[in-house]
Amino acid sequence: MTTPEETGWDEAAESLRRDWESTPIGMHRPWDEVQDDVHWGWRQAKAEEFRDAEWPDIERDLQERWEESFPHERHEDWRAISDAVRLGFQRAKGEA
Repeated sequence: MTTPEETGWDEAAESLRRDWESTPIGMHRPWDEVQDDVHWGWRQAKAEEFRDAEWPDIERDLQERWEESFPHERHEDWRAISDAVRLGFQRAKGEA
């Protein structure tokens, strides 16, 4: 069963990949490296607590959540992944 946070991801993933690869940053960071970050942003946008939020208003909250969720697994800081998270978040909201 698909959770609300996952709704639409399978349909959007290929389009998101193409969009990512067409950006200047996407030329330097392959989709395989950022797909999980884009997907995480997508899930956050669909979560009840962020459903009515816009990116500028909640970016700091998402940064804190990301840093708490992945403290040692990832060797990147927020600046390295925020573009990918924002793409997923905004697309899930229909903003991008």
